[in-house]
Amino acid sequence: MQKAHLYEAIHLFNRGIDDAVRGLERLKRAKKSQLKAEYFDEKVLLLEKHRALLNGYFCNNMDSSEQWDEARFAKLHREYEKKALDEVQVYQDVHAVEEIRRQEGKPPKVRFLTEEQQRDWKRQYPTAPSGTEPATSK
Repeated sequence: MQKAHLYEAIHLFNRGIDDAVRGLERLKRAKKSQLKAEYFDEKVLLLEKHRALLNGYFCNNMDSSEQWDEARFAKLHREYEKKALDEVQVYQDVHAVEEIRRQEGKPPKVRFLTEEQQRDWKRQYPTAPSGTEPATSK
């Protein structure tokens, strides 16, 4: 994972800010330190401000990068699907869609023929329609 180190770095940065804020809060609560609480409050606000700025910058840049990667991987996946898609998977996908339509009370868009209906159809249309290739088995 090439981006994991970036996410880990921002995590470490945020964890460091959390540690720094906790340390300032402990110093502020110290009874005998004679330190003014307002000074620590201001420093905590500055740390939180800089954390928010850096996180926003990081997230904006990573969002663009992630969107670009998502589009690139989606394109690669579509190519993979084109190669890997077979007639059995197509049948299963269509069957699943039709089942959902049936459950929703919608009419079917595709009709599956029984074996007898398929034989009748083959007798009625003995040759494949023009422009289609007959299925070959491997």
